[in-house]
Amino acid sequence: MKIGFLQFCLVATLFISFQTMAQYGGYGGGYGGYGGGYGRGYGSRSMNQLPSTPKKPLTPDQIAEEQTKWLDKKVKLTEDQSISIETLNLDHALKLSDYQEAFMKIHANSRPSPQEIQQIRETVDKWQTEKDEKFKGILTPEQWAIYEKKKKGMPYTQTSKN
Repeated sequence: MKIGFLQFCLVATLFISFQTMAQYGGYGGGYGGYGGGYGRGYGSRSMNQLPSTPKKPLTPDQIAEEQTKWLDKKVKLTEDQSISIETLNLDHALKLSDYQEAFMKIHANSRPSPQEIQQIRETVDKWQTEKDEKFKGILTPEQWAIYEKKKKGMPYTQTSKN
């Protein structure tokens, strides 16, 4: 009977320890060992972290201001250049915003076709090219060369990495 009781205790102890490892993360000290327990493992959130709320989209004014600041930082705009560039950026941002709003109304309950998406890309690329041509008339040749090299990093543009 003593052997049966000892076997029972051993099995019960092993069973409890396996459940504890599974519940608290197991290997690695519990509370988040190798990917488990209380959300501290790889790629998981801690329990007290709330899901992030989506950011509000920037207004055309904010986009124009950000783009102008970015360009000024890259090429050191004069006061007159800064005013002209911000005006162009604002016009472009307003045009895009209006286009997006109209598009969203049309496609409120449906997905656009691949042809429509291609048309949008072509339209936006055309507007970006027109904006760049106007920039070229405002910037010095040295500034234009710098802009051409770095424009893919400009915030909130079709070609940026945002």
